[in-house]
Amino acid sequence: MHFAVLLLHVLAAMVWVGGTVALVFAAVPAIRVLEGRERVPLLRKLGRRWRPLGYGSLAVLVLTGLELAREHYGFSRDVLLGTTFGRVLLVKSVLVVLLVAASYLHDYVLGPRLQREMREGLPQRTRPRLVAVGWTSFALTIAIPVLGVWLTAQAHGI
Repeated sequence: MHFAVLLLHVLAAMVWVGGTVALVFAAVPAIRVLEGRERVPLLRKLGRRWRPLGYGSLAVLVLTGLELAREHYGFSRDVLLGTTFGRVLLVKSVLVVLLVAASYLHDYVLGPRLQREMREGLPQRTRPRLVAVGWTSFALTIAIPVLGVWLTAQAHGI
């Protein structure tokens, strides 16, 4: 059972991290060169196609991550606060919550607001916040697996 949970966790991480990197460095820059009327529907279509994959993988990551942590280390206060391992696990968990919140804000609040501004020819006041939240999400997307690898190495004495 452990192998199946771990495999699902790693595959879901591949989808989330790989998809995020592809969006940040390939898809969005390619669409960014277009003008407003062409750009808005393409960004919307890209978002709608990515969301089930991205958020589905994120859900799998959370569920399998909880199971892996419970299976190996438990959630006792002594483990979480009394060891370096537990504190890093706690930090990773907080970063996951921040990632989910930032992703939601980016995709369901700021993104649609910017699309409306573009569609209506309004000043794009939302863009700087959207970009900042997007880069924050990207940084969290990279930091979380790094902490996961550190936790795995520590658990196996590496």
